[in-house]
Amino acid sequence: MSDQHMDRVMALDPHTVGVRVEGLLGEVESAGGQAARTAADGVVRELLHLNEAGLARLLDGLVTVPGVTEELRVLAEDELVGGLLALYGLHPVPIEERVLVALDRARRRLGREFTLVDIDAAGTARIATAGGCGSGCGSTGETAGELLSRLVQQAAPEIVEVVLEEAPAPQKLLQIGHRPKAPTGAPA
Repeated sequence: MSDQHMDRVMALDPHTVGVRVEGLLGEVESAGGQAARTAADGVVRELLHLNEAGLARLLDGLVTVPGVTEELRVLAEDELVGGLLALYGLHPVPIEERVLVALDRARRRLGREFTLVDIDAAGTARIATAGGCGSGCGSTGETAGELLSRLVQQAAPEIVEVVLEEAPAPQKLLQIGHRPKAPTGAPA
């Protein structure tokens, strides 16, 4: 493989490729109608199945090598590699764990706590936080919600939506102190 080809492959952005593929499928439909689009969708699906089978076989072979499990976890942190593994349901790190790592990154960047409420089957992650700052924190002009979504989706590309919920303020506890002493000579 030439250095130029390798550089191009290494620079691939999964989101950009997805947008290009969808655009090309739209061109196929415009040129050949719905039947052509259906056929092209079928070709894409078959290629995805082939890639999935190849990646699964590769991972199955690698996990038999002593000490490689931690290396796979490190490789899976790469946005492209992790995205492909997640696309095929082969990511070695559970989705909840990856989202929690992203929440920790967000906490360090924004200085506030985030709690994973749940991840539903449709790929929506509900995250609770206390405090304001939803309209803008940090120097980038990016809102807390936008930064949180970006960090979560980088860590877990299978998350399609991040819903940020304001956690209710904790109720103040009633403080009970010692009863004041009665003045001398007063009934107790």
